[in-house]
Amino acid sequence: MPNHDPSEEIRETTDAAPQEEQKLDRRTAIAQARAIRREAAVLEDKDKEHAHKTVSQILEQAEPAPPKAPLHNKTAPVPVSNSTGKFGWLDEIVKPEESKSTQNPDDIIDALLASSESKPKSPVTDALVNQIVAEVTKQKSEPDHTESKSESPASDQALTPQNEHPTIPDTEKSAQITPDIKQEQRKSEEKVIRELRRLTPKQPTMSDVEAAKQYQQQTEDSKSAVRKMKRDFDRTWNKKSGSIRAADTTRRTERAFACWNIAVCLVLLFGIAIGMLFLERPTVSMEENRTLATMPEISIDNYRNGKLTGGIAEYYNDTVPFRSTFKGWIQNFRKSFGLSGSAVIIGNVPAKQPNTTETTSLTTTTSAQQTTASHLSGAVLTTISETTTTTVENTSAEPEREGELSNNILIVDNRGIMLFGGWETMGENYANILNRYQADLPDVNMYSMVVPTVCSYYTPEEFQHLITSEKANIDHINACLNGVKPVDAYGALEKHQDEPIFMRTDHHWSSLGAFYAAEEFSAVARVPFARLDDYERHSKEGYVGTLYGYSNNIILKENPEEFFWYVPKANYTTTYYNRSFASPYQGSLFMNIENTAPVSWYMTYMSGDDHIVKIDTDMPNGRRLCIIKDSYGNALVPFLTSSFEAIYVMDMRYFNLNAINFLREQGITDLLFAMNSFSANGPNAQAMETIRVQ
Repeated sequence: MPNHDPSEEIRETTDAAPQEEQKLDRRTAIAQARAIRREAAVLEDKDKEHAHKTVSQILEQAEPAPPKAPLHNKTAPVPVSNSTGKFGWLDEIVKPEESKSTQNPDDIIDALLASSESKPKSPVTDALVNQIVAEVTKQKSEPDHTESKSESPASDQALTPQNEHPTIPDTEKSAQITPDIKQEQRKSEEKVIRELRRLTPKQPTMSDVEAAKQYQQQTEDSKSAVRKMKRDFDRTWNKKSGSIRAADTTRRTERAFACWNIAVCLVLLFGIAIGMLFLERPTVSMEENRTLATMPEISIDNYRNGKLTGGIAEYYNDTVPFRSTFKGWIQNFRKSFGLSGSAVIIGNVPAKQPNTTETTSLTTTTSAQQTTASHLSGAVLTTISETTTTTVENTSAEPEREGELSNNILIVDNRGIMLFGGWETMGENYANILNRYQADLPDVNMYSMVVPTVCSYYTPEEFQHLITSEKANIDHINACLNGVKPVDAYGALEKHQDEPIFMRTDHHWSSLGAFYAAEEFSAVARVPFARLDDYERHSKEGYVGTLYGYSNNIILKENPEEFFWYVPKANYTTTYYNRSFASPYQGSLFMNIENTAPVSWYMTYMSGDDHIVKIDTDMPNGRRLCIIKDSYGNALVPFLTSSFEAIYVMDMRYFNLNAINFLREQGITDLLFAMNSFSANGPNAQAMETIRVQ
């Protein structure tokens, strides 16, 4: 057989051919480039340019970057083994690992034809494939001078070029082929490959189309599920968000309400505090007909004995600004909630006397006036017995009615009744004080008039257990007097209890009751006394007195009464002094009440209690009377203007002088102590002792 080994010249040329330089691994090249860049960061600009060039060369000589991951996990990656990726289908013909083994030209032709059948048809592609097949067939018909693939590494390079794409088998090692023919053959092969790369586009595999269709179908199927999930989420969120908004709104409302509540409370608190300090304070209580507490004198002694602090507390408590207004509001509030009283008592109210009893009373009045004129007292006692018997006979005809107890005030048939709670021995102190006055002024005629209150005459029989007997108390006081003449005001009023001798809404007696008591006093003192016809009667409707202020009961306020008084026709002059009997000025004995609140109408008598009053009359009998009294004594004064030459009136609570010296200086011949049973058995009695020794 002919020797098919290549010639010595060809072998030397082949052996001397330079081997292809092995390229760096891509990751190693990148690591070297990063290291050079880090070191070049601190170099100068010239060195940095040289470093950048070095990095570029390293990256160019490195292996190409691997293909990127597919965009969708359902799409299979397209095999790529060349620089452009257009001829990936050629990898199915000749694998890189297969190129290293012996390849039969027949197998190459069969594979190429089979592959071309499954690829897109085009005239150019068919022509190129036919050309390649013809050339391979031509090489096959020539004598086989090549060695096996395992003995010729050059054929391995012909089938697998540097770009790792399958190429037509190279036969340049054959001894019969000249170098020119080999060169032309290589150029032809490269041209075919270039044309195939340019003209054959990459076609998606069936797996890509199916994956796209599947992805599209899944997307369509998921739309309904997504919409349902969105509806469920919106429904749940709306419910939760509504609860959250409601809770948030409630929380904000509560916080705002709490802030407003605190602000209002603070405004009220500081407003009331400022008002209590700076607003004008009242000095007189019209409802209670009294002068309110005053600021105590600031001194070391008062501070030590506690009078200073106690007096300041009493002053601020007793002189609250708008005192009367607040009391009215409280009463209306209590009425609205049914709190008008502290207790309810059921019982019988005394029946109104029939006409026969009223006739007897008129007879009694006439007898009393005649007796006074003649200075006889026997006829008066006879008339009292007759009137008392008549009153008892008519008490059973009244039906049962309700009584209401409010602040120790009994409200019965629209009348307020103060409940007396003293006993006999409580009046002994009062009697002893009067006895000391008599001992200090033995030449002065002294009289004690303890006036009973409304409870002695208008308390129903069923409610008698709520009070003690004023008559027994007064009798015990009179029994303890030594040289002081008692005036029986109780008996004088008892004869006329069917008449309006007491006010319904006020704790004072009426002007008519004072007339009967003054008549009794004139009989005991044996002085002249004018008849009731010698007085001019005045009246005013709508009176609500002090019992409303004491009881805070709205019933009295809603049932006002007539207020009346008698003005004497005799000539007299009234002079007012302060508590120290100084700063005199003349005025009227009766205050004008046309523009005065109804509750203060009782102050029409001498304008109240806190001053000293002197009345000069036309009675030239040389009798000079001084009345030491509480507010009950005010109503007595007008009826004595026809009995004494001069009358001095002072309230033991508002007198700053020594009473004994004052009485001596004014030449007093007669001294009358006129006060109700509450004063005689209470602290007002001690006030008389105070002015006696001060």
